[in-house]
Amino acid sequence: MQENTATHSRNTSADEMNQPRERFDAIVVGAGIAGLTAAWHLKRTGVNVALIESRDKVGGSIDTEHRDGFLLEKGPFNVMVRDPAFEELLTGLADRVKVVTASSRARNRYIYRHGKLNAVPTGPIKFLCSPLVSFKARLRAVRGLFFSARGKKEETTIEEFAARRFGQEVADAIVSAAIAGILAGDIRKLSAYACFPVLRDFDTKSFSPMGRTVRRVPSIMTRSRNPKKRRQWKGLVSIDRGLGGLCDAIAEEIGPNVRTNTKVEAIQRDRNVYMLRAIGGDGPATFACDELILATPVQAAANLLEPHLVQASSTMRTIESASLTVLNLAFKKEDVAHPLDGFGFLVPQIESEFPLMGTLFANSAFPHHAPSEYQLLRVFFGGTRTPDVIERDDEELIETARKSLYDLLGAKGEPVLVDVCPYPDAIPQYYLDHIHKVEKIYDGVKQLKGLHLTGNYLEGVSINDCIKLSKKVALIVAERCKSQK
Repeated sequence: MQENTATHSRNTSADEMNQPRERFDAIVVGAGIAGLTAAWHLKRTGVNVALIESRDKVGGSIDTEHRDGFLLEKGPFNVMVRDPAFEELLTGLADRVKVVTASSRARNRYIYRHGKLNAVPTGPIKFLCSPLVSFKARLRAVRGLFFSARGKKEETTIEEFAARRFGQEVADAIVSAAIAGILAGDIRKLSAYACFPVLRDFDTKSFSPMGRTVRRVPSIMTRSRNPKKRRQWKGLVSIDRGLGGLCDAIAEEIGPNVRTNTKVEAIQRDRNVYMLRAIGGDGPATFACDELILATPVQAAANLLEPHLVQASSTMRTIESASLTVLNLAFKKEDVAHPLDGFGFLVPQIESEFPLMGTLFANSAFPHHAPSEYQLLRVFFGGTRTPDVIERDDEELIETARKSLYDLLGAKGEPVLVDVCPYPDAIPQYYLDHIHKVEKIYDGVKQLKGLHLTGNYLEGVSINDCIKLSKKVALIVAERCKSQK
């Protein structure tokens, strides 16, 4: 069945669309990391591009504030540079930003279990001694490293994959905690292959995770000896000005064609030209372009596409997202008994009585995030476990966090700094059938030439994933712009 690709005129008067237009080769709507990356690559290839953002600043869910000597990350806290596209971006911005590697203490991770913090084991021997799961479960997990059943389904949940390979206890106590930190989601519903595409090939073909790792050693060694394939940054990194500073630096390079406080309300297509009706600080505005990239959150993209691609828009609306609230709490060092000798702790689903999803020891991982005489804790509420977190009162969340941390970390006294930042619909949830949903969305979008999508609801929720996809989209758009001239 064909999508409805008729020209959209609803709520768009002739007078509005006949206002003076700004004309560009390409327009990117949405200035989160995905939109910023796409516009940055287009600018570098010589495309006349505009970046339009409804909020008063760029970055999307990435938001950094500097206050009283503290660096407060209100959204994503750090990144692991996994993809060459991310390295290319950081290298291209080397004169504007400085990459900061995490402290060696960040290698230590904790999981909240049975009322206390337990270190995440870093090898099979330490795992066999870990109290995170029973001894029987430890033996089962180690056996799974050498032999476990392959996946036979087209899709599988993360819980089913982990339980089949390593046992149910490991899935409940360890894997669900890790997923809380990555996706804020429910391992019983999330698709293993959609969330982690690399798992599909391994899970359907290999009986032995350890054997597969051993077979990959020669290629890993070859890559490590090849300077062209060697990663410049390893492990966790941040930016000297925070991740918000990275977004600001990208916007600075794009230049004056970054338009904030400008909300695109409707899209019209006429003779292969896209016209965007927007409302800005100076009133209505109209933009025109040959190539259009939507880099907005999924529901915003669905709203803009509904008049043109009914089925694709309907599919987009079925992609659910989890909400988060991030609390930054700072204490005097002498008021926290725990050494905070690690990256932080996460909480598995089965610890349903504990109200936090996790806490990061911010300046233990990155000392520049707080003055030396303080400890900065970054507390996470919400996810699919407590979907109503956005509606809860700030004071209630602060008191809950304080009580939980006082009992667990031996903290005392009043925090010297408190910051509460809610993020509604922050992280798309890749449930079973997500891969097919994305295929349907892409099939629909193909019917409108010059229309492209990028964002965290398509091919990965991480910053790495968004940067990788946005570069791919930008190169396609740049080639199309070149061929049209």
